[in-house]
Amino acid sequence: MTPIIDPHLHFFDLAQGQYQWLRGSTPPPWPNLEKIIRDHSLIDLQLDSEFYLAGLVHIEAGFNNTRPDAELYWLAEHIKTLPYQAIAYLDIAQDPTAFSMQLNLLKNAPGFIGIRDITEGHEAQKLLHPNTAINLSRLAELNIIFEAQFELEQTDVTKQFSALCAQLNTLQVIINHSGFLRQNTNWQAGLHQMATCSNIAIKYSGQEHVTKPLSNTAQLAFLLDAFGPERVMFASNYPVCLIRADYAKVWRQYYQLVDDTKLWERLSFTNAKRIYRL
Repeated sequence: MTPIIDPHLHFFDLAQGQYQWLRGSTPPPWPNLEKIIRDHSLIDLQLDSEFYLAGLVHIEAGFNNTRPDAELYWLAEHIKTLPYQAIAYLDIAQDPTAFSMQLNLLKNAPGFIGIRDITEGHEAQKLLHPNTAINLSRLAELNIIFEAQFELEQTDVTKQFSALCAQLNTLQVIINHSGFLRQNTNWQAGLHQMATCSNIAIKYSGQEHVTKPLSNTAQLAFLLDAFGPERVMFASNYPVCLIRADYAKVWRQYYQLVDDTKLWERLSFTNAKRIYRL
């Protein structure tokens, strides 16, 4: 059996967590939403017989955004049989004093290795806020990962954010969901600007979020050309991937994209193990 590490997935506990983005008055207009709005845990991650899950990275899911450490303590009670790391929510543009106070709470929480702030669409301007540079510098000092989730077609953001990342060259930044590459948009410059920073990696995931996505083969080729085989990772985005495919099928599709054993090991295991310190 072949080990994989999944560096981007979410577990839900609807009885204990809030998940206002999912259960509020305006849930996302996704197909198969009924498959997503339920509890999700380790037992749901069923793979084909040739693979086994050797580790994972849990990405914040809106469990409690006012006390993001609560999700990490909940995770520790539910993941006891597998190596994992946890990415918590924090507003990257908030007042630096408040940011540091929340970081102090998170530093003592189990599995904590990084933070994410979803800055898609117009929210990407948060990455250019003066507070963001201060807060990212604090993350760099503490060796804490920053997960960046925005569209690489936003060239003004990628130009300035990549320059900031180059200055903070000890900060590990990871771009979520391939930077939402889609057809007929100008993402090429943004992709290469971000890739020039050796401290930035990217996760091939989240195709279900993109209208008119690139073909799977083309997307992987672009990511590998820009970032090289050491800074690209396959990830499932479970359970949101259920919009398009079950967990086993997502990984089966990834496996079919790669005909080189060493490259597959890097994209599905080795890179995630190194970058997330598993």
